[in-house]
Formats: sequence, structure tokens, C-alpha cells
Amino acid sequence: MDILIRYGFSIEEINNIMNSNEEINDISDEHINEVLNILEGLGCNSHHIKNILITNPFVLTTEITEIKKLIVKILDIGIEDLNLLFDSNPFLLNVDYKEIDRIYKRLEKEGKTKDEILDYFYYESYSII
Repeated sequence: MDILIRYGFSIEEINNIMNSNEEINDISDEHINEVLNILEGLGCNSHHIKNILITNPFVLTTEITEIKKLIVKILDIGIEDLNLLFDSNPFLLNVDYKEIDRIYKRLEKEGKTKDEILDYFYYESYSII
């Protein structure tokens, strides 16, 4: 958890993260650093990252390959500002990339426009998790 302290998280925030996701004790600082680097690479600033990790501490125990597959899938459907997407809906980082594709196709079959589908992922996707 040293990496989170160096990143600027308070002890109270780290304790809350650890209490919410007990598996975090098994994760190395290197893994956490890789998650932080991915989020920074998406344009997330420290405020976004703190919000994402405090709201969704389970992303810290998600396999890096799964996070990367999810990012590729979300970019494929046309969402470009992933920093805002994950800040507004951090739980999307827990959704399997295949599920993103299924949801997109289902909404498309329902006659939703591309903009309506993209809005769904920003504002309504909490219902899919």
C-alpha cells in the first residue's frame, strides 16, 4: 500500500479501500502501480484516480490483461474520453469486455442510436453491474 501513500491517498482512504476489498492485501505495489499507470495513460488526473479507486477498490485486484481488454473494447465502440467515463462510472472497470459488446449489440437491436448507447455507458451502466 506504500504506492497509494506516495500517490497521495490518506491513511483513512487506504483503510477504506482495504476494508472494501480484502483481496488487496495479496496485491503487490507493482500491480497497483500498473493500474495507476493505465489510468494515467487514459488521461485520468489524480482527482479522477482517487475517485475511481475509492469508489471501486476492486479495480486494484483486477487482472491487468482484463483491464486492457476492456479498454480496447470501449474504444472500439466509440468512447474516447475514458478518463471521464471511468470517473463518472468507475464500476465499468469491473465489467468483462465481452459483456460490453453484448450490451452494445442488445441496445443496437433495441433501436438505440450510437449516441444513446454511448450515453448509456456513461449514465446508466450501473444497472448492468
